[in-house]
Amino acid sequence: MNDTQDGQLHVNSDGIWTGKLPGDLRLVLHRLARKELTCFIVGPAVRDALVHGVMDRVSRIDLLVVAKGLKEVEDCLEGASASNLFVSGPERLRRGEIFTVQDAKNGETIRRLMITDIASPSELRERLAQREVTVNALAMSAEGEIIDPFKGARDLQAPRIRPVLPPHVAFAQKPLTLLKIAKNVAYHGFAADSETVEQATRYSSNVLDVQPERIRPELERMLVNRHPDRGLCFLEETGVLKYVLPELQAMVGFADSCRVHHKDIWDHTVKVVAKAKPHAVIRWAALLHDIGKVWTRSIDGKGRVHFFRHEEMSAMLFRGIAARLGLEERLSSRVHYLILNHSRINMYTDEWTDSAVRRLMRDTGGHLNDLLALSRADITSRQERRLEELTKLLQDLEERMHRIEEEDAKTPVLPKGAGAVIMEHFGLEPGPLVGDLRDALERAVESGELPAEMPMEAYMGWLAQYIRKQAK
Repeated sequence: MNDTQDGQLHVNSDGIWTGKLPGDLRLVLHRLARKELTCFIVGPAVRDALVHGVMDRVSRIDLLVVAKGLKEVEDCLEGASASNLFVSGPERLRRGEIFTVQDAKNGETIRRLMITDIASPSELRERLAQREVTVNALAMSAEGEIIDPFKGARDLQAPRIRPVLPPHVAFAQKPLTLLKIAKNVAYHGFAADSETVEQATRYSSNVLDVQPERIRPELERMLVNRHPDRGLCFLEETGVLKYVLPELQAMVGFADSCRVHHKDIWDHTVKVVAKAKPHAVIRWAALLHDIGKVWTRSIDGKGRVHFFRHEEMSAMLFRGIAARLGLEERLSSRVHYLILNHSRINMYTDEWTDSAVRRLMRDTGGHLNDLLALSRADITSRQERRLEELTKLLQDLEERMHRIEEEDAKTPVLPKGAGAVIMEHFGLEPGPLVGDLRDALERAVESGELPAEMPMEAYMGWLAQYIRKQAK
């Protein structure tokens, strides 16, 4: 995420941001200033402003306004408009209100503003202390002054992830922070600092104090982020993984326990998750599709390693994980199907007939796109040539499926039962000749030589002439 040169942030020596506020935010800040309401921008928008120099990358901006209540803010922003922008709302939430800035011409939402009131500027530090990590515990005044009580800007430059609370306090008093750090590592792509890793390792078992239904959302947010592999590695390095997903932890070092060399399943899994489409269904399936291999490994008489029926074993183990973490049934059902059937796409070869491809398409039904997405991610190999071969095969399969879908969508050239009519009219037995005659008739209709949508009996005279010509 950090695209500044040499870790330099967009702030001058006086601690003032050097960028320019977006027009919609300037409109809101101007209206608040007219009523002498002090406003602070907080959280991810400030982080992005320091790193990238702009705030346009975030779709929601959090604001803290010093006011006697949100009604004062509502009165201030009611009817606010300028330069084809207008502010609508509010949408009331438990801890504040959402105002929406829209394009006055087409009504398109430009940005959402989450506004919370505070009694005085002295509350600002307390509110920032409630943030998960220091790089998000930043604030900016309307004039661009950066307020950074927890050294988040320093951590952005490093770059590194630290909890706002001292790590030993955070992990002892709020064990869910262990997963929140992993989620932030996955979002930012930054490593956790050494003290955070050390204390997370020390307090890793505290995650057992967290209710499973609170673990699942944090794991899922980590999975669908930009660097899920880094979040997973943080969990494994600190020992948290073995408490939340022991089925996954069993993969770590598993390859080293075999006298015959085989692929490192943990390494492969981390790569597959990183490559997978950032969708909860695909990422969960990528994470758990091979967990059954730990229990199904065998070595045959020729010294070859096999994982027979690991798909079923993985799917069975997933059912337990889904129940334990409280995964929503619809999501769980889709993930279970992908895990159980993830090897079907990989069985494809260019020797398959169109009928076999159609059968695959029919059998997989509404899960086909998910299976293809998982298969694309599941292609990992250190051998570049093998990687190219597998990728080409999958591309070939997708192209054939697309062609078959287009063909099947066409209106049939000949009416149903055409072959039976041909056999009855000419006294033929089922065989290649019937197919050849049908194909010839289809070509004649498609080329316009014969009119379309006629009863089959009307084509028999043309076919008789065709047979005589072929016999000469």
